[in-house]
Amino acid sequence: MRISVCIFARNEERLLPVCVNALPAAGLGAKDRIHILVNGCSDNTAEVANALASAKAEILVHELPVGDKANAWNEYVHRIADTDADAHIFLDGDIKPSIGAISALAKALADNPEHYAAGALPVTGRSRRKWAKTLLVHNYISGNLYAMSKGAVRRFRELQLHLPFGAKGEDGLISYLLLTDLKGGEDDSYTGRIVATANATFEFESLGLNLRDLALYRRRLRRYSERHFQKQILYRLLKKGGIATMPENIKDIYTPNAIAALKPRWDPVNLWFDLATLGRLRNGSQEKVET
Repeated sequence: MRISVCIFARNEERLLPVCVNALPAAGLGAKDRIHILVNGCSDNTAEVANALASAKAEILVHELPVGDKANAWNEYVHRIADTDADAHIFLDGDIKPSIGAISALAKALADNPEHYAAGALPVTGRSRRKWAKTLLVHNYISGNLYAMSKGAVRRFRELQLHLPFGAKGEDGLISYLLLTDLKGGEDDSYTGRIVATANATFEFESLGLNLRDLALYRRRLRRYSERHFQKQILYRLLKKGGIATMPENIKDIYTPNAIAALKPRWDPVNLWFDLATLGRLRNGSQEKVET
C-alpha cells in the first residue's frame, strides 16, 4: 500500500522534528512520501522543514504565504496529493503519532472500501476521554490525525469541493461532508464513511501554567469562539442548500441578518470571547486569528 502524508505546520519549529521522526515507527514506509505544508509562519518552521527534507529525499516542503489550515488542506487535496497513493494521512506538526498508528489507519481504510476516512484518538490532554468518546459516538474525525482514502480525495477533486478560506474547525466540516456522502443537506446518516480506529492514537503537549501557554490558550479560546458562530451559520446554509452553497471565503457567510441571530454562550469561560467575537462581526471587522 502506498501512503502519502500531509503535515500542516505553522510556527512549529520545535515540535515538527518530533512529529516527522515518529512517522517510521507509526508505519510509514521508506518509499512513502511526506509533504510538509508550511503556512504563514513567523518563526523558523520553514528552515526546520527544509533541513528535514535535505536529510530525507521522501520529504517535500511546500511554503504557503498565508497561515490558514483550510487553505492548506485545499492545496494538498486539489493540487499536491499523490494520485497513486492508496491512503492519505493528515496530521498537525505539533502531534506525535503512536507506534503503528499510520498502519492502523491505512488498514482500516483498506478493510472496507465504504470508508472514506479513518480517525485516530487522543491519549493525552485533560479532556482526552470525553474527546475520544465524542469522536467514537458521533463518527467524527479529529484534525490532529486522520486518514482519507484515494477514493475520497478523488471525489473531492471531481466535485471541485473546497473548504472555505478562513474556515475554523476544518475537521468538523470534513466530518459533516463525509457523513452526508459529500452532498451536504440534512441527511448525515452515512456513518460508514468514517471509522474510528482505536489502535491509532496520537499525543501532544498539554498547556502549562506559564505566560507563553496562557497566551496560546487565550488565542485558542478566541479561535473556538469564531468556530462556534461559524458553524451555526455555515451548517445552516449547507443543510438547506447542499454543497452548492459552500462559500469560497468564510467571510461571505457573515451577512447582517446571519449575525443578528447569533447569541453568546453564558458560561464564564466562553462569554467574554463570544462577546468580543460578536463585536468584531457586527463592526464588520474580520481580524486575523491564529490557527
